[in-house]
Amino acid sequence: MDITALSATELDELIAKAAARRAALDPPHTTQPPKQAEAIVNPQWFTCLVDPGTLFQVRHPGLGWLSFVIPSNERAQLLGILLNQALYRPTSPAAVLPPSVSGGSTFH
Repeated sequence: MDITALSATELDELIAKAAARRAALDPPHTTQPPKQAEAIVNPQWFTCLVDPGTLFQVRHPGLGWLSFVIPSNERAQLLGILLNQALYRPTSPAAVLPPSVSGGSTFH
């Protein structure tokens, strides 16, 4: 399939169908985060309360708005992690750790 001729809308539909198909296949994506990853720096985001918790949306330039609902108990845990990271101060310039280990990062 030649995807270079697809419009933005057609490509969005193809990506959504491919993601849904991938989610149904075995083996599933690993539950562990990758050791290395390309990251979007300072993405747009939106959050609001919804009935089962907090709606958290992040805008990816290629995938669009990714939406997650975080239950209230997990929201409290995330708040603690982010607060811990916000308050983290290295003891000296030489003590700066890589982002994966600085500020008590936690994977959930």
